[in-house]
Amino acid sequence: MLKDKVALVTGGGRGIGRETCILLAKQGAKVAAFSRNESELKETVNYIREELGEDAIYIIGDVCSEEDIKRAVKETRESLGSIDILVNNAGAMLLKPFNNTTVEEWDFLQNVNVRGPFLFSKEVVPEMIEKRNGVIINISSIWGTKGGPDRSAYIASKYAVIGFTKALGEELKPYNIRVNSVCPGPVVTKMTEDLGENINKESWLQPIDIANVIVDLCSPKMKALTAATIEAFGSGRPVNL
Repeated sequence: MLKDKVALVTGGGRGIGRETCILLAKQGAKVAAFSRNESELKETVNYIREELGEDAIYIIGDVCSEEDIKRAVKETRESLGSIDILVNNAGAMLLKPFNNTTVEEWDFLQNVNVRGPFLFSKEVVPEMIEKRNGVIINISSIWGTKGGPDRSAYIASKYAVIGFTKALGEELKPYNIRVNSVCPGPVVTKMTEDLGENINKESWLQPIDIANVIVDLCSPKMKALTAATIEAFGSGRPVNL
């Protein structure tokens, strides 16, 4: 389905990002996994290379760093080829009442969750325009579609991801570049461990469930969808503390 396509996935070392990298590789894509954690990236890439026999590289970097992002895109092109698919998956969460949220915390979430996808997209879009083809998937959250307590910075950033997706998707339609966002409901990941220990996670989704949605959206069969927001919610529901 994605034979010889080149995909760059941020936050590719664990959780949804790891499963997305592996599933893209199973569909024949060449994968570049990007994050700050070298050991997690190595594990993901080694699995793709050794167990699946597919091409994969890892790149260590910070989604808040424009220099790291430029380097990541450059290394991907040099090692695997022109980027066909960008998955902006890396994200950060903060559970804190508005009055206790610092400016630094607010800025950090906007930088990771919004600035990162903007910078990565800015680096890959010109070549996608030249090719008249490409796919960008931005990972928002179900909290990007609703309000809730103790997460104003997080919710603001995830709403912004959806707005960015809709705007960029409309702008890039003439170039056959599809831009969509996925809004996961509760998923069992390391990031959601911070929600607390006494939470019933029986109906929560697994990372592979979201990866399936992401990879399906990358497929040519989904050409009818762009500038769209997909709520990948299952039977779970957001947790209010």
